[in-house]
Amino acid sequence: VVPQTENDEECLRRLLDASASLWNELTYERRQNYFGDGDVWDTSEYRGQYNGVVGSATVQQVTRKNSEAWRSFFALKEKGENANPPSYWGNEEDGREL
Repeated sequence: VVPQTENDEECLRRLLDASASLWNELTYERRQNYFGDGDVWDTSEYRGQYNGVVGSATVQQVTRKNSEAWRSFFALKEKGENANPPSYWGNEEDGREL
């Protein structure tokens, strides 16, 4: 996707930043639950929180990709391989905060 105007670029950045923020919140909660005693699969809280910001389809896709990353992590651990939980997305290079 190539934005045609500065306004388009700003809208795209906001959508991407909100998507990254959703990913990071999901990852944070799942990491807290993984290292604690919680359920890493319960993400219902974030669906309602982000639906109005990025739309339900984007929330569903980001949640699905995050779940895939966690399933991959658990599959590697089950095989006895050295694996780390999924990490966070950021925009440090651009100097933008999520």
